[in-house]
Amino acid sequence: MLDLRKVYHYYEKARALEEINLTVEQGSLDAVIGPNGAGKSTLLRAISGLEEIDRGRISFEGERIDELDAHQIAQRGIAHCPERRRLFYDMSVMENIELGAYSLKDRKKYSELLDFVFDIFPRLEERIKQRAGTLSGGEQQMLAIARSLMSSPKFLMLDEPSLGLAPKIKNKIFEAIQHIKGEGTTILLVEQDAVLAMEVADNIYVLEEGKIEMSGTREELEREPRIKKVYLGI
Repeated sequence: MLDLRKVYHYYEKARALEEINLTVEQGSLDAVIGPNGAGKSTLLRAISGLEEIDRGRISFEGERIDELDAHQIAQRGIAHCPERRRLFYDMSVMENIELGAYSLKDRKKYSELLDFVFDIFPRLEERIKQRAGTLSGGEQQMLAIARSLMSSPKFLMLDEPSLGLAPKIKNKIFEAIQHIKGEGTTILLVEQDAVLAMEVADNIYVLEEGKIEMSGTREELEREPRIKKVYLGI
């Protein structure tokens, strides 16, 4: 579904991404793990068109997208839920949700999606008129994901959805992510909590200093001594 081939990206002379080769199959939930500053967020921004790559090729459903503008990429069914939520904090929960559906013309589909996000995040329905900035960190993350889902994406990218959340709330967020995958949405997850990411991902990419140093299934990576020591603490 998504295919990156020899993708490079630089900030002036600083290397952010180097020869990234990555493939996500339809229906899969894949994860990118790695330390702070490894280039994880830059990778998602490159896919969604918020960063222009310097070399390489990014294809989605067999068509090249790295030469398109961000809004054109979004129209093809790619949604990007950014790090630190990026909500409209002075607007209500419902207004933020509605913004996610700004390009959706099918009112029946809109109603179905609204029912879906309230089903997986019932807390949001309880706070539908509340200003987004007054929500808890976990509720804000739920809202950010809900807003992304309202565009009816084929492919959902989640950037650090557990960042700053208590363990109990992290687990709720990841239960919702698995529910979203179960409904047929393909997901690429960027996550610093490697233990959580590896529990849910079909395939994992280890990104360090802008390069994919290792990839495989959970079972394959758990056999690697360095992964066990650095990322799993065992």
